[in-house]
Amino acid sequence: MSDNSYEKKYNDLMASLDEMHKRNVRKTRAALKSFLIIPTIFLILVFMTNSSKTVFLVLWIISMFAIAAVLIVTEYQDYTLRKMMSSAGGTEEQEALPEEAAEAAEEAVEAEESAINEVAEASEETEAVSAETEEEAVEASAFTYDTPDESAVREEAEVGADS
Repeated sequence: MSDNSYEKKYNDLMASLDEMHKRNVRKTRAALKSFLIIPTIFLILVFMTNSSKTVFLVLWIISMFAIAAVLIVTEYQDYTLRKMMSSAGGTEEQEALPEEAAEAAEEAVEAEESAINEVAEASEETEAVSAETEEEAVEASAFTYDTPDESAVREEAEVGADS
């Protein structure tokens, strides 16, 4: 076979893989929308009918599991499809992915380090404020506010202790 026929088959393969990927994206969007629509429908039906609420609850749970299963299968198919596309696409796409992942990892590490620094600074500020508050509490407890009756009793106790 000539190079032209291999190139044509390769282009057909990539076109069909791209079309399958687009279908998977549409399926995923539809399943995610149904996660919002189905509970709303069951909620409306529960309040509009006088039948058992457990029936609607069971139907709602079954539908959620079914939608989750569809999403899992679709995402797995799309994952294997993208893997096939990257292996059929050559080394350019495969080399670009690790570089992008490395950049994303570096950004994540920098964000984590800045978050740790912010928490440490906030912790130091909190410790300083609590130390100041503790000192103020100790100073405030040194002063006692006596009523006139209590001060008279205290004076009598002091006079009695001196004797």
